[in-house]
Amino acid sequence: MAVTLTDLTTKVRYLLEDNVESGVDVHSYVTSDIFNIQEAYVVSVTDVMVNGVSLGSGLWEYSSVTNKVTITGSSGISSGDTIEINYTYYPNYSDSIIEKYVQASLIHISANNYKDFIVEASEVHPEPIERERNLISLIASILINPDNRSYNLPEVRVGIPKDLPTKDKISKTIAIFKKDTTGVFSIL
Repeated sequence: MAVTLTDLTTKVRYLLEDNVESGVDVHSYVTSDIFNIQEAYVVSVTDVMVNGVSLGSGLWEYSSVTNKVTITGSSGISSGDTIEINYTYYPNYSDSIIEKYVQASLIHISANNYKDFIVEASEVHPEPIERERNLISLIASILINPDNRSYNLPEVRVGIPKDLPTKDKISKTIAIFKKDTTGVFSIL
C-alpha cells in the first residue's frame, strides 16, 4: 500500500499536537444567507441550525474555498433568527501547509545522504518503511516548529537543544537516525 502525503501529514499533526477540535459560530440573520466561519482550517461542517433546530443537509452548503456556509433553498429564516454553525477544524495548520513541509523534509533527508524519495501523485516513492515515515514526519515537524525541544512517535523519541540551528538539528537527527536503531536519542 502506497504511502501518501496525507498519511505523513497525520503523523506530523500528532507530533505538533495539532489535533482536530470542535467549533461553533453563532450569527444573527439579517439579510445575507452567507456566513463566515471564524477558524481557518476547517475539516468539515457538521451541522447548521436555525434557532436551535437543525437544517437538513440539503438546505446548506459549505465552501472550503471561501470558508463560508450558504443557506440554500427555502429554509424559512427571518431577520433576527440565530444561525449556529458546528464544525471541526485544525487550530494551527492546513493540510497543504504541512504537505509542503513534508516535501521539504524529503529534500533534507536526501541532502543528508540518507535516501532519495520523490512525490508522484501525492504518493512517496520508493515506499518508506514505518521507521522512515517517522523520520520524514519528524523532520517536517522540526521545520515547522524548530523551537520544540522533544518529539515523540511510537518508534522514535528525540530530545533537541533549543539553541541549535534548525539545519543542524535536522542533520544531526538524520545522522543519529542512520546509526541508532533503538529509536530513542538526544541531539547534543
